[in-house]
Amino acid sequence: MANTVLFKILLPVLLAIISFSSIHLERTDHASLMVAAGIAVFVTINASQNNNKHIYIHIAMLVLFHWLSQLNWCLTIYIMLLIRQLTRSEELMRAILQTLLIMTLYSLVRFSYSVTNDYSLLVTLSDIASSLVIVALVWIIKSKELEKKSLEQKNDELVKIDVLTGLLNYHEFRKELSRMKERSEYCLIIMNCQDLRVVNFQHGYEQANNSLKEIAGQLVLRFGSAIISRYGGSEFAIAMEFSRSQTTEEHVKHVLDQIIEQSTHLDIIYAYALSNGRTINETIEDVEKQLFLQKKDVWMKRDEHFFRADKLKVIGELAAGMAHEIRNPLTTIKGFLQLAYQNEYKDIDRYHPMIMDEITRVSELTSEFLQFSKPNLSQMRTESIQACIERAVSIMWTEIERKGHHLSVDYPEHPLYVIVDKDKIVQVLVNLFKNSIDAMEDLGQIGIKVYGMDTQVFIELSDTGSGMSEDTREKLFEPFYTTKGHGTGLGLSISHKIIQDHGGQMEVTETSAAGTVFTIMLPVVSKTE
Repeated sequence: MANTVLFKILLPVLLAIISFSSIHLERTDHASLMVAAGIAVFVTINASQNNNKHIYIHIAMLVLFHWLSQLNWCLTIYIMLLIRQLTRSEELMRAILQTLLIMTLYSLVRFSYSVTNDYSLLVTLSDIASSLVIVALVWIIKSKELEKKSLEQKNDELVKIDVLTGLLNYHEFRKELSRMKERSEYCLIIMNCQDLRVVNFQHGYEQANNSLKEIAGQLVLRFGSAIISRYGGSEFAIAMEFSRSQTTEEHVKHVLDQIIEQSTHLDIIYAYALSNGRTINETIEDVEKQLFLQKKDVWMKRDEHFFRADKLKVIGELAAGMAHEIRNPLTTIKGFLQLAYQNEYKDIDRYHPMIMDEITRVSELTSEFLQFSKPNLSQMRTESIQACIERAVSIMWTEIERKGHHLSVDYPEHPLYVIVDKDKIVQVLVNLFKNSIDAMEDLGQIGIKVYGMDTQVFIELSDTGSGMSEDTREKLFEPFYTTKGHGTGLGLSISHKIIQDHGGQMEVTETSAAGTVFTIMLPVVSKTE
């Protein structure tokens, strides 16, 4: 646009003004020849605008026109020609030499029709200096423009390419895939490095990034003619044209299996699909669905492994706790029998009650352990939660009254029903009553509050004991954990598991020096269920 305005509009206007002025001022002796030279200047400059070799023809025509017009106004045309040549030149020194040549020719022509004196010489020096300033300014502007274009080019590359791997990014991949779809059918492959986060955690981001670079290099090496991209954080996508599907599938499997073999430190999975006339989105959905099913299978296997490991850990902890708890009464029995043996069993009656107590303790411990490991919920039916609480209260009332504690029960206005094994729920409530009694050394109060909320029935059992520490609260439901001088430490663990088996929850909601509140939540049902 700028060249059009400058050389096709302004140049002929300027040539016409100079020609008219030269004739009008009677500066030229060859008017017709001058007009012809002006036309030649216009034609040669516009006819060979993109040819650097014709610069000397342009200069020759301009020098002829200048000599015939004998007007200094031709300097503007010299400068126009100079600026155009500067924009095309790639070497600064060459541009300076061409500038000196053009300005020298201009000055020589000017000397041919003007008086040569000190003033004209100084004007010549000024013209040359001005032209060099123009060269510097144009060169600076040109350098800035080149720098700007370079930055824009780099920015375009950054927009299209993933910085880490040098592959196409997701958006550019989709564009290239659309172009490929217009040409032919294709095979789409998506690879996923599943445990990249583990590599990040264990070896740092640098190792993970190097792994991605290695895989990118392998893909470029083995799928050079395909469209390859970093599809996501740990995913790569490859799209390749195909003619015979069987050959393509065999090739894809062979190449990807080789890459996986070389990347043994990464867990890589892949899926692929042939377009077969489908849209791009349909093909991508097919591949991503395959990949998701593979991931799901891997996750399930890992979960199964972790579950098995946790289960074995729990069994080990239970076995260790059971062995510890049984060892104590067995040691006591062994000691009493050794004493009886040393005394020739003369005083066996002294040890008999204590031996029987310890045997009973072992028997109770094993019974509770079996109950904990294999709870039996065979009597599940719809029951009123009030009936369960009343049954537990009738069992514990004598003990509560004997200790001198006060019991208060707060039922809701309408009965609430749950599907439970009544005996098991009563067992849980009785166990909580016993814990509350043990927690209150002085006269205290035990309270039960029942209420419903949404699809849950809540049972809050509170006491005015001394509460418990945070450490005790965290370990309260662990098997064999107890703060009492007696007991097996399985009561609350069994109670907690019974509530879980009923689809509910049991937790300590409050504890302080003023007392403790246990809360049981069970799914509520209608009476007809």
